Amino acid sequence: MLQVQLRLCVVLLSFAVGLLAGCDGARSSGDIGSSKRAGPLPSRVTFASTGDGGHYLSLSVSDAHKLLTPRLEQTSALMADWGQQTDTAAVVNGGYFHSDMPLSLVVAAGERLADNISAVTRNNQLYPVLRSAFWMSDGGQAEIGWVGVDHAGGLRAFTEPMPYRRNQVAALVPPPDTSGSEINPRWAIGGGPRLLKNGLAAITYDEEIFWGSGIELNDVRPRTAICITADDKVILYVSEGARLDALPQKLQALECVEAMNLDGGGSSAMYVEGLAVLDQQRAVPVVLAIRVAR
Repeated sequence: MLQVQLRLCVVLLSFAVGLLAGCDGARSSGDIGSSKRAGPLPSRVTFASTGDGGHYLSLSVSDAHKLLTPRLEQTSALMADWGQQTDTAAVVNGGYFHSDMPLSLVVAAGERLADNISAVTRNNQLYPVLRSAFWMSDGGQAEIGWVGVDHAGGLRAFTEPMPYRRNQVAALVPPPDTSGSEINPRWAIGGGPRLLKNGLAAITYDEEIFWGSGIELNDVRPRTAICITADDKVILYVSEGARLDALPQKLQALECVEAMNLDGGGSSAMYVEGLAVLDQQRAVPVVLAIRVAR
């Protein structure tokens, strides 16, 4: 894993990227102005680049418990606007959405704002599905699993996805509630597919029914992911262009042992201290933000 870069160099590089991104004129009013509203990155948060188009933010699980939070708006906003909000030190895009409606789990400050989709349409029929999520418990433990809504309306985490195969014809019956565990996260963000489990590549693309969605394993696109390292750090990662099936190896190089993909393609974006590291000018309704330290 590459050593941490000096923050001054990173900020200057990000500033240059931001200037170049602004040349196309597709900027929002929140990205224009003489004063930067975003705050400084907390001293215990590391920002670095990998040299192959990857960029990441790293913080301890205990700091992630206090400083990381999903944010949801009823109307999608450009990442420049998200990245320059007051009390925001850094931000990456969140889970999947359609128009302004999130399709992935969002829990902030213990309040459940959106759920993972419970079924998808393939072959002109509905397929019940469990999608991935990353969550932080009230006790400060970081977890990745497959999360759905039980019959009582609560969140339930499962240790395995539903065993779908690529282009499977018959839909499966969802697992019984008793095979999962009830969870009440402090915060959570959904996405998928799972990328790493117990340190090994474990892409649950087929099981989470991403086939037929337009998301492919082998095309090169910008990517966003979140992972947990062996030494209890949380990493927010973006790539300027990578295959989905190459992400496990890239994250293993950062010492990640558990990892989940977030929305990618045109949605992938990262801002640090109000400056663009990666931004493709797509408005999104959900982000994952690192707050300014208090």
